[in-house]
Amino acid sequence: MTIILIKILVAIGGSVAFGLAYWRRSQLVNLPEATASRLLLSAFVLCRLVPFVVIYVVLGLEPRSDVPVFYDSASHALRAEVVYRDFWSPYSPLFAYMTALPLVIWHSAKAIVLLMILMEGLAFWLTYRFYRPRRGGVAQLAGLLYLLLPAPLVFCVIGGQEDIWMWVFGALSLWVWSRRPDEFRLGLLMAVALLMTKALAVLIVAALFFWVRRPLRYVAGLSVVGLPGLVILYWLTGEGMLTPLMFANMPFAPNLPTVMAPFIGDFMPYAGTLSALGLLAVLAVSAYGGWQLRRKNEDYDRALPTLWVLCFGFMMFVHKSSFGNYAFIYLLPLSFGLIDWRDSQQVVVLLVLNALVTVQPSYWWKLGTPIYTSPDMLTNGQYLLEYVMEVGTVSSVAYFVWLAFRQATANRHRAKQRIAA
Repeated sequence: MTIILIKILVAIGGSVAFGLAYWRRSQLVNLPEATASRLLLSAFVLCRLVPFVVIYVVLGLEPRSDVPVFYDSASHALRAEVVYRDFWSPYSPLFAYMTALPLVIWHSAKAIVLLMILMEGLAFWLTYRFYRPRRGGVAQLAGLLYLLLPAPLVFCVIGGQEDIWMWVFGALSLWVWSRRPDEFRLGLLMAVALLMTKALAVLIVAALFFWVRRPLRYVAGLSVVGLPGLVILYWLTGEGMLTPLMFANMPFAPNLPTVMAPFIGDFMPYAGTLSALGLLAVLAVSAYGGWQLRRKNEDYDRALPTLWVLCFGFMMFVHKSSFGNYAFIYLLPLSFGLIDWRDSQQVVVLLVLNALVTVQPSYWWKLGTPIYTSPDMLTNGQYLLEYVMEVGTVSSVAYFVWLAFRQATANRHRAKQRIAA
């Protein structure tokens, strides 16, 4: 229960700090770039590195959540063992070897958490430096508000979550494309992302196929890296290479099926079918969004964050194996590339979503990961409270999915909404 109370305090404190910064948004937008850069660096140190030192060095607490799993697989990788064959890992084949790197210097699970913080810092820096010349002072506002959000702090520092890794490659692709638009190079980069992050990256890889003008060149880039990688992986591990797909059949919450469960009953007897339908729905909606963005010739710096939020937001909404931590996948591109900071409704929904996903996952685990297959279960006060958080989370995610879908499909002239304070 202690960790839940800590997360509640973080949610409250982060929301208050966010609100105060948003109240001063006009001053933040007009800060000189050098001053803003120092402010953002200070905010990153205060909101990421200082909590790390306090929690893991001063208090001496041990990492929780998925970090012990990361540490175990990284330890095996450090001994040059083969992933999927010699040790278990639910992530992409190179992920364990990447997380093994900090163990060379500091053989502790805490080193994994520090790596996750540095990877988020890299994603943030790449995103901010890309959008600052294009969005001006609004990028400064978006950057500070993102750092003050409670959910990324909890996901990164307390949870040691790796979901932000995918956006590292998304942000890198913005830089690669801006220097020389080339589908082949984009395919190369996305293939590396597939090998280094997690299986979910295949969703955005597929969605981009419908945005690029030369899809065959894009596929060629994917194949140059991807096919040899698959061949080597199969040679080393056989069917073990399918390990990352195992989570597709496990129920998590919150998502549309778990919110509907009190009314439709237990969906586990047809979980496989539901999982397949959810995956097909995500692929179809993402493909349609990519195609619409291509039809209106949307530039990549606007198309990618829109498509990213549409793809992973809809996945979080509709797939039965999605849970609150997946918001970490798209909060950064959502903040820099989609939200209109003049729209108070969007800002409030963002804050509500952050507060809910900060607390709900831990509370759900504390209750024993319940799926409410009958309305009678909701007569339990704790179950009802958790279910209300699920409904609020799913509704907030649906709002941003709708926002991204509207941005992807709107008339080009209407879609010229510029994020401003």
